[in-house]
Amino acid sequence: MIPRILILPGSAEPGSPTLRLAGEATRLLAMTDVALTTANLADYPLPILDGAPPGAVPENARLLAGRFALQDAILVIAPEIHAGIAPLLKNAIDWIAAAGATLPPQAASPFRRVVVGLAGLSPAEGGTGAGLRHLREVLAALGAEIVTAECRITAGETLFDADGRLAGEGDRRHLDDLVDAVLDHARALGRGI
Repeated sequence: MIPRILILPGSAEPGSPTLRLAGEATRLLAMTDVALTTANLADYPLPILDGAPPGAVPENARLLAGRFALQDAILVIAPEIHAGIAPLLKNAIDWIAAAGATLPPQAASPFRRVVVGLAGLSPAEGGTGAGLRHLREVLAALGAEIVTAECRITAGETLFDADGRLAGEGDRRHLDDLVDAVLDHARALGRGI
């Protein structure tokens, strides 16, 4: 079985370190035997979910939920904002979870049993890694199988080299290890839908 893996950057800001790290993860995964796709949250604008989901779930939430339901694994690239989950990413996760109930009965739940790998970017000043810990808790509560290995990188001026690759050897090693762990888990635990 060829695992299906989706890369989800938690920022939609053009040229952001999050999107650049997602690009590097995409490059690494593209060299393997996977069916690879990405989802840019800018392509799926959603209103702020304030309280319980309303009766009508936005079409973009249903589309994202459908895409998640088709995956064996999801690699989330998450920026840390004020020691927490980036609001854009958290809002999308909440809407995807709410939209899961609107999928056809034969479809898999968007989060249940999907393998999730986490890569995080902490700010150079005051980054704690708390955003990834919180994200891990949220996704596990939704039923995802979270890979133990994670890639936590501190954002800085020299994060990427001239070729767009991670400049630090340790950062490259952490991302390689995470990609390998996601691949191994996706092959072993993939939903095989």
